[in-house]
Amino acid sequence: MVLPRHFHPHHLELLKEAAVIAEEVTSEFYKLSASHWRRARYDILTLKALRAEEISPHALALVAKYGGQPQDRLLRSAAFDFYRVCLQDHNILKTLEHCRDLSLFPLLLYIVTHELVHIVRFSQFLALFESPEDHKPAEERRVHGLTRKILAPLKIQDLSPVIQYYDDKLQGGWQYAHL
Repeated sequence: MVLPRHFHPHHLELLKEAAVIAEEVTSEFYKLSASHWRRARYDILTLKALRAEEISPHALALVAKYGGQPQDRLLRSAAFDFYRVCLQDHNILKTLEHCRDLSLFPLLLYIVTHELVHIVRFSQFLALFESPEDHKPAEERRVHGLTRKILAPLKIQDLSPVIQYYDDKLQGGWQYAHL
């Protein structure tokens, strides 16, 4: 069976559920208040809403960083970073087609949690968004380890194969993607 290129409404419902859980467990792990997410603003977008430069032929998701400033504020001190979690529907659905032991909800939960860990690390200056290429594999391993810790207490059916999938990808030289 060939899966669609874009998420359908039932995929988006699973994504909403995964995003709520991911933000909750990430906030709990890092002891973040609601005000942290107002400072580290982000959005989660699927393929239909992405700009051409945010689409990847291989990544399941990537983080893009943009600068923002409220229109009514002139001072530079009002500027803020804005992150976009760019989900790559086409690659996620293709992965599910090829890796039959993976399920969509736990995969989305892992992906969103992983990308939120990146955003927390960037916003707290624990990692540089514009880091040198040779630092990126170590950061990716670090973020995967943190994502594993964050998700470990959850009793989510079919999460173990997703963790194993990413363990295997890391051993194979996983690509780190952000714009």
